[in-house]
Amino acid sequence: MTLTQKTMNKTITQSIADYASRFPKEASELIAKTAFLETLDDPCSRQSIAGHVTGSGILIQNGRILLIEHRYIKEWFQPGGHIDPGETPLQAAIRELEEETGWKSHPSQFGGPIDIDVHVIPANPLKQEGQHFHVDFAYLLIPETQTVASDPEKAGWFELSGITAPRLRRVVDKYLDFSK
Repeated sequence: MTLTQKTMNKTITQSIADYASRFPKEASELIAKTAFLETLDDPCSRQSIAGHVTGSGILIQNGRILLIEHRYIKEWFQPGGHIDPGETPLQAAIRELEEETGWKSHPSQFGGPIDIDVHVIPANPLKQEGQHFHVDFAYLLIPETQTVASDPEKAGWFELSGITAPRLRRVVDKYLDFSK
């Protein structure tokens, strides 16, 4: 399913508003940090110099979370990446998870992103990209089957109790609250 740009922009704005009402402790900071998206013609385009929306997938099973070692940053993160034209952040999360790990998945019953994180991406002269922001929409996904990854990253399963990175810890805590 592809969306018109106007519909996509409304979807992004509504998703942020819904998330802010679901997680009121994060609302004021999130709304302030994402306000720049409303000034962009296409908040999902990599060409948006200030920053753009990305999508990532959270796969948890048997008390462990699937993470990838980012090939450039060399840290462990949830699989995810840029949104292709016409995709929603959720569709991008599902696609990126499969491309990077081989896991086919579908959305959980969580309803909307389990986390929205705004972070700085350093300049990358090799890609001719300046420093910019990513507004990452992370979705809780349910694993189906694993195939061969088309753009494989080093992946591993990590115990939820051992997660200490602030963003991932926040996601795990939300997951544990949701799972009760």
